[in-house]
Amino acid sequence: MTDWLEKVYSATGDIAQLETAYDGWAEGYDDSVAALGYTNPALVSAMFARLMPDVTGPVLDAGCGTGVIGEILSLAGYAVIDGIDLSRGMLKRADGRGVYRSLARAVLGEPLEIETGTYAGAVSSGVFTVGHAPASAFDEIARLLSPGGVFVVSITDPAFEAGGFGEAMTRLERDGIWESAAVSGSYLPLPNAEAEHRHPGKVYALRKQG
Repeated sequence: MTDWLEKVYSATGDIAQLETAYDGWAEGYDDSVAALGYTNPALVSAMFARLMPDVTGPVLDAGCGTGVIGEILSLAGYAVIDGIDLSRGMLKRADGRGVYRSLARAVLGEPLEIETGTYAGAVSSGVFTVGHAPASAFDEIARLLSPGGVFVVSITDPAFEAGGFGEAMTRLERDGIWESAAVSGSYLPLPNAEAEHRHPGKVYALRKQG
């Protein structure tokens, strides 16, 4: 199971290598992360539901993977969920859940072909980390949200510092683009993983201004 973690983290920002790794992992991904005790989807979904009680607003699952969060939100009553991911293999698995209005291949950190202000909310679980989605992608997520829209994202503590995510959040708050809405307590996203992958993290919620 941790072999796949090594493959995706060793890609170090190489999009083609990262896509290949996730395509290869797609079939067994859900079982792998379940065995590692993966906690991000439940915590991200819970915070999102608390801060965005209107289940009729469209939601973007940014880096949707196999669609775990999409399914959780759908079961909680959210009616319109779109997903984007860089891996076609992961998108195929997500499509099989039957909970997304649309699914598209897209790379976080690049311009997204989505109209400004499309979404009332966005979620992202385990995607914003070193070598994956960069902190610069926060600008595009903010652009896609309508005023008052909520973005809920999980980030490990090491990535928060090394990946510049804290600085990006501070900049967007300073520029009046969004404000901090909530921060979870510290937890282990992969409590059953080997020590090198058992990093503490938090869930951050940001609200679009304007």
